[in-house]
Amino acid sequence: MMSENIGILLKYNFEKHRLFINNEWLCYEPTLQIANDMLGKKVGFHLNEKGQIDELEVTTAQKLKEMKGKIQSLNVTIPRISMHTNGRLVHFFIPENQFYLMEKYLKPGVYLQFCYHEDEVQIDNTSYYVIAYFKEKKPDDILPKSIKGDLRKALESLLNTKYYVFLDLEFSMSGPEYRGKNFSAEIIQVGLIIVDVEGQIIEKFSAYIKPTAFPNITDKTQEFLKINKIVVENGITYLQFYNYIKEIRARYNPLFIVWGVSDGFVLNSSCALNNVEPLFKENQLIDLQRIHRQFYQIGQDIGLYNAMKSYGYYAGVQIHDALVDAIILHQIFFKFKEIITDASEFPFKENYQSILENR
Repeated sequence: MMSENIGILLKYNFEKHRLFINNEWLCYEPTLQIANDMLGKKVGFHLNEKGQIDELEVTTAQKLKEMKGKIQSLNVTIPRISMHTNGRLVHFFIPENQFYLMEKYLKPGVYLQFCYHEDEVQIDNTSYYVIAYFKEKKPDDILPKSIKGDLRKALESLLNTKYYVFLDLEFSMSGPEYRGKNFSAEIIQVGLIIVDVEGQIIEKFSAYIKPTAFPNITDKTQEFLKINKIVVENGITYLQFYNYIKEIRARYNPLFIVWGVSDGFVLNSSCALNNVEPLFKENQLIDLQRIHRQFYQIGQDIGLYNAMKSYGYYAGVQIHDALVDAIILHQIFFKFKEIITDASEFPFKENYQSILENR
């Protein structure tokens, strides 16, 4: 444990590699991994000779107190809420990740229950207690009451995040070259975009990945994906891809969204094939196609491009490029999100059936 410096992590700026701990912005080494869920927690850190943080971890001692009461005032620019307790007005700082989760409930007069750190911090000459987490959310919901059961739980988890990663993969395919061998499809291209809750793109990434077990790309794969095997041979290693996904998870704590079961299946099998720990825990990887089938009550798989057309977008000719498909997935999601949160009607199923009838 790094005990020489301890404070509460209040804000971060990934672009400038800075952390706001207590009442001071501190630079950190770019190689240091910062997890989104560290916000609002007490951390221990070490400063190198340049005055930069080169070690950081959440302390085991998080002494918290509980608060119940009504919001007296609210300032969303800080952000903070103020409440009366023991005859005085007390200010509570809300870390960004907690503010996002509760933003729609934060209004003067609303009753809240939360836990906060017992240590006060000074921000711009004002004393605050820092909220660690909210114990209870308001029963209001942005989802229509008609959505129930497992679908409702799936949609709630889909909406309850600050960052999304839209991920698409292309795989190697078997052929005569591997006849008689126990061939396994491997990831040979990744395309992803990282976006915030408003849909603004933070980062794009695309790369070819060299397969591990079956390194020679078959003619069938090259023909289907319209690629030359040389681009795959010059790609990144699987471990470089693996570590990049882990870095994204640590930095943004996002929800990963794919289309169809194949991507999730090959992701899991790739970890076993390369003798590494699974990349995702339960509910970290969401199949948006499955949710579409449940929501619109469609009893068959929906192609990504047909889904795009069913929403009234021009999809063009499918080219099997991972980054292009990730961008399409992003567009589909935010159209779908608009429909479910506004409780609006949209003829997706009718459009989809029309596409199948006229193909």
